[in-house]
Amino acid sequence: MKCKLIRTKPQKIAALCVLPFAAAAALLLLKTAYAKWVMPYMPPCLLRTATGKLCPSCGMTHSVFALCRLDLAESLRQNALVPFGVLIAVLYYAELWTRALGRPKRLVPRCGIFWIGILIAAAVYTVLRNIL
Repeated sequence: MKCKLIRTKPQKIAALCVLPFAAAAALLLLKTAYAKWVMPYMPPCLLRTATGKLCPSCGMTHSVFALCRLDLAESLRQNALVPFGVLIAVLYYAELWTRALGRPKRLVPRCGIFWIGILIAAAVYTVLRNIL
């Protein structure tokens, strides 16, 4: 479904200029609210408690918090899946820009085999981070 509020090219460009700032403000607001009101009540990871091994989502919260501080090395150390997800989001954002400027380009593959490969790579990453 297309947005009917943004019709002209200047409106699209203006919306794309505002989008990263709005997203950053929302992320910082959510980070603060999550850290203050949700995180203290979260139970520990059941897999890590039972086996001592990290599940695929272990470290994601700390990885996001590190990205909010612009500490990419720490974010990668906590969980590399988060910076990879941010990279995919940035590529989609660049696709929006190319479309708004009238020269649409696909920067992220849409084929299923690519995403299956990503899931396999995430599974391998999860195994390797527990071995090494």
